Amino acid sequence: MIIDLHSHLIPGVDDGAQTIEQSIELARQAVDEGVEHMVLTPHHRNGKYINYKKDVLESAKALQEAYHQANVNLNVYASQEIRLTEKFLDDLYNGELLPLDSAGKYYLIEFPSDRVPSNAKQVLQELIDDGITPVIAHPERNHELATNLYRLYELVQMGCLTQITTSSYSGYYSETLVENSQQMIEHNLAHILASDVHHMEHRPMNVQAAFERLEKEYGQETVKYFKDNARYIFNGDNVNKKQPIQPKKPRKKWFGLF
Repeated sequence: MIIDLHSHLIPGVDDGAQTIEQSIELARQAVDEGVEHMVLTPHHRNGKYINYKKDVLESAKALQEAYHQANVNLNVYASQEIRLTEKFLDDLYNGELLPLDSAGKYYLIEFPSDRVPSNAKQVLQELIDDGITPVIAHPERNHELATNLYRLYELVQMGCLTQITTSSYSGYYSETLVENSQQMIEHNLAHILASDVHHMEHRPMNVQAAFERLEKEYGQETVKYFKDNARYIFNGDNVNKKQPIQPKKPRKKWFGLF
């Protein structure tokens, strides 16, 4: 059983599926690749899209009915991919954010693609202190984390989990993202694979390809580890994460000469 914890299948609410027909096509692809449960995570407060909790819950319910009518055997659940902004904690404590699990223990958190926000450690630590585990979306595509693995190590040591995108690791995007993903996997800084599916052609599922590569490169036990972690998060259970391996700290530059 595969649980996909990151997807953009609610039509017309962000840069994912734009029509119900596109959504159904992507859902069928998910089923064909072995996905039984999919968490719907439209972008929230990323500077372009806002998807409020109430709207996402209603959309997820309607989409599940549409899949049922189309004979697509995929179970879907409402959540959000939440950009870490100054509004994050206020939104959380006001009950306006959707977790990945019904217990409210895990939240999917997105950083800007070029950096880690200056307030990230403070906000993430407050979440962890409150018993919430942040799940950092696609760190392999974040420039700062990909070029400074020690930065990611610090976040995982704090208590964060991370999600690698299947298309990144499978090689669908670029060899650079494959290498970024491998580095994170080999340092025990990656915990789940998820599709982050948007489109059939440009950002498809690639779940099967990613897990096949994972088994070939790291073995069946690693495949089981990633699949089990997704199930633990989905059920609100504790993840038995591997001890992260500390990468080398980046060298400090003196006066920009080295």
